[in-house]
Amino acid sequence: MKQCYDVLLHIPSLRGGGAERVAVDVARYFVEQGNSTAFFIYDGEPSYDLPQGVDVIVARSAGHLRRVAEFRTLLGKIEVRAVVSFLPYANLISLLANIGLEGRPRLVVSEHRSYERFNCVGVKERLKFALLRGLYKRSDSIVAVSGSVAGDLRRRLSKEVAGKIVIINNPCCIQKNALSDRMHNVTNRTILAVGRLVKEKGFDVLISAFGNVSNRVEGVRLLIVGEGPCRAELEAQIDRLGLGATVAMPGFSRNVADEYQQARLFVCSSRTEGFGNVIVEALSFGLPIVSTACGGPDEILADGRYGVLVPVDDDTALADAIVNALETAVDREAQTARSQDFSLDVIGANYAKVAGLIA
Repeated sequence: MKQCYDVLLHIPSLRGGGAERVAVDVARYFVEQGNSTAFFIYDGEPSYDLPQGVDVIVARSAGHLRRVAEFRTLLGKIEVRAVVSFLPYANLISLLANIGLEGRPRLVVSEHRSYERFNCVGVKERLKFALLRGLYKRSDSIVAVSGSVAGDLRRRLSKEVAGKIVIINNPCCIQKNALSDRMHNVTNRTILAVGRLVKEKGFDVLISAFGNVSNRVEGVRLLIVGEGPCRAELEAQIDRLGLGATVAMPGFSRNVADEYQQARLFVCSSRTEGFGNVIVEALSFGLPIVSTACGGPDEILADGRYGVLVPVDDDTALADAIVNALETAVDREAQTARSQDFSLDVIGANYAKVAGLIA
């Protein structure tokens, strides 16, 4: 551990997840720009390959107040120009730790989800946000990953605090040569979905829709890449519908490039998405996309210009859109060009600005 860092990234863990991948990508940008960078986390087993030169500081404390005290002590021991915090719990710890701290670093907190659909958010998340609402005034900048998340925050925060909100989309792992490398196979009928196996992702609706699709399209298969607490429930649904031979859930993958390259269509069935990293990744491979209109994906797909949007929790509409998309050509160059709007160079520079690392 160094005694001085340009930026300290604070996130509960670096296990598989969209916000975790964003944090790693932002760290990669900072390192490439010559900024000394470290993570402060509570779990020492990252699921992603970290950039060379990034330090990882693992908390020794387990309790909430103890973590606040430990983080506050850390900030008093080392010199840090900026703290960039990801996800509500880390935001809460960061804000509490900075209260009354002499010579405190610039503090940037980030929100990655909308709280308007509270039926999709647990009680703990609601309590965290209730506390954060009163503490956000102590931050220097609040990053919202999409216009929908920013709008939700502005409705819930005071006008003074809302003025600190800056929209910075998530950077994604853009495959610069994906389009030229990808072999287009017109007989391919693989539908790809990527995400944690949680209720928010709506994979139960996707599986139901796929049952409909498989009755209408010959040779179709569904691949769901990810891991999570809903695995047993989804596997039971697959067995109940008799789809075991055509639906696969191989688990979490550090790098899903091969799956994107071999897919015919990408589907997002989420009930709510603050942004939708996987949709940008799919765009970078020139894939056609079907998504629910659940927040972030609407903005990425420009309200349907770069993909088909269907209502949330409507398996019939989702099935119809999938069948049509499998038979409809897409402008792959346009898809890939759209993905460049979310490149790490663009998004990383925005993070560097709010962190005060560049003018």
